[in-house]
Amino acid sequence: MSQVTDEILNNIDIVDVISKYVPLKRSGSNFSGNCPFHNEKTPSFMVSPSKQIFKCFGCGKGWNVITFVQEIERIDFRDAIKELAKQGNIDISKYQSDKFTNQAYTDEKEKIKRLHKLTQQYFVAELQKSATAISYLKENRKLDNETIETFGIGYAPDSHYALLQYLKAKGFNDQDLIEASLAKKWQTGETYSFFKHRITFPIYDLMNNVVGFSARIINPQDKPKYLNSAEHKAFEKSKLLYGLNIVKSNIKLYNHIIIVEGQMDVIALHRLDMPTGVATCGTALTNEHLKLIKRYTENVYLLFDNDHAGQEATIRALNIAYQNNIFPKKIRLPQDYKDTDDLSNVSDGKEILASCFKEAQDGFVATFHELRDTNDMASPIEKQKVLNTLFGLIQVMNNVSMQQHYIQVMSDLIGSQFEVTYEQYRKFSKDQWRFLIPKRKAETTYQIDRSLLSASLFYENFIDQFIEDQELRSPLKELVEKIATLLPESSFGEIKHGGDDASKEEIESMQLRWDKELSECKDEKKRYLTIKQTIGNIIHTDIQKLFKDRAISDSDKKQILTLKKAIE
Repeated sequence: MSQVTDEILNNIDIVDVISKYVPLKRSGSNFSGNCPFHNEKTPSFMVSPSKQIFKCFGCGKGWNVITFVQEIERIDFRDAIKELAKQGNIDISKYQSDKFTNQAYTDEKEKIKRLHKLTQQYFVAELQKSATAISYLKENRKLDNETIETFGIGYAPDSHYALLQYLKAKGFNDQDLIEASLAKKWQTGETYSFFKHRITFPIYDLMNNVVGFSARIINPQDKPKYLNSAEHKAFEKSKLLYGLNIVKSNIKLYNHIIIVEGQMDVIALHRLDMPTGVATCGTALTNEHLKLIKRYTENVYLLFDNDHAGQEATIRALNIAYQNNIFPKKIRLPQDYKDTDDLSNVSDGKEILASCFKEAQDGFVATFHELRDTNDMASPIEKQKVLNTLFGLIQVMNNVSMQQHYIQVMSDLIGSQFEVTYEQYRKFSKDQWRFLIPKRKAETTYQIDRSLLSASLFYENFIDQFIEDQELRSPLKELVEKIATLLPESSFGEIKHGGDDASKEEIESMQLRWDKELSECKDEKKRYLTIKQTIGNIIHTDIQKLFKDRAISDSDKKQILTLKKAIE
């Protein structure tokens, strides 16, 4: 893979790729922006066009364009190579030796993706053969050919064995199909197709690989209404959102995303000229889903069914969103329409949705109104139940100012003073101080290796671009060179000759940090003082070690002292 990796790194500009995901601004010779991997108000994310690397000095993530695509798209190395090759119009087939190709086909994950690709082709072909399925989609669901094609909608035929025969003819066996959640076993041990006489909706990962299916009944008498693929090596429900592969290019244009309940709701939003909808794949909304969404936008809207289940879904979604510092708005459809699918089948549906979107309320406020409308607020018990639901939402927020904000919002909604509502909240909480202490983040804060940071300044004379005055620069460089020679185990000594690839990665990341700190400072003496303050303790510690070492000659120690005085 080294050859294809080299071609990717040599021909694709990291700034071009990252700027598709992160707004970047010129910062000296580099670019900076807010990190897409964690929340931050002050940019600590740096991209170097000269070194073709990125580094976040908030969370620690960094390295090259391949690493970035792996992290941002949550894909493996092989898929990142494929995606970048596609973006750069690079033909990677010439690098795919027989050994590479065979390895791809024996890899379980790749095998499952190929199985699903073939299955998708089969279901699409079967749809064209079924007048019943086509009639259901066009007459009952009002879908046109373009929509059916865009979402890859297909049909699983009314047979337990047709798909199995098709896939076996392609070289797969029963166990392959079972592991891919495309087949099951009868109690007799006989294998049968999991999907039968159903409309199929393919589920794609972000690289447009089909990894699962959701299948809906045609006959109202059949049960259950939906069948969903079970999880397997290429399909984790908590990390995939139906429709995201299609709408991710629209999110930047519309600057929002809408979370709906099911596949038909996602499709309906497209029909209603609001192509920004996603839905979970047979599971509740998770932290992983929210982290995925935050890569694209924090402007989140919730649009669930107009029933009690939709209300409960909204509360669950707000709960998980607030834990991730996302504060969604709630779109409420007129009571005449159960969901977006209903709305998409009326002549003025687009206008109605546009109006509802414009009038969307803060999720917390919308929840209060819905709970108030469905509970008897004159009853102390029911009123307290409503308050407890809202207190529970406030409690999961890990931002103190937002907690206080929503306590005030709640006070205004119920016509109470902040102090009274706060006291009620305090009693509700098991720990009376809990609302004052944000939840601890699971992630550990990225810690800079100060020794490596100091040493990186002298790797390949990097310091020269910041300190041009030789009288200032030379004594410092000579002192570091002396330390590196006499104390090879020091950080200066370890990187004197460049180290291995891993250490070079760290060195260049640290040099990016120096760029961030020094490039905007126009005064050379101030840059020099910043450097001295940063590396002073490291140099002092190394000098102490040298003076304790009896193997170091007196003449060397004397030279060290002379150089030390020269930089003070």
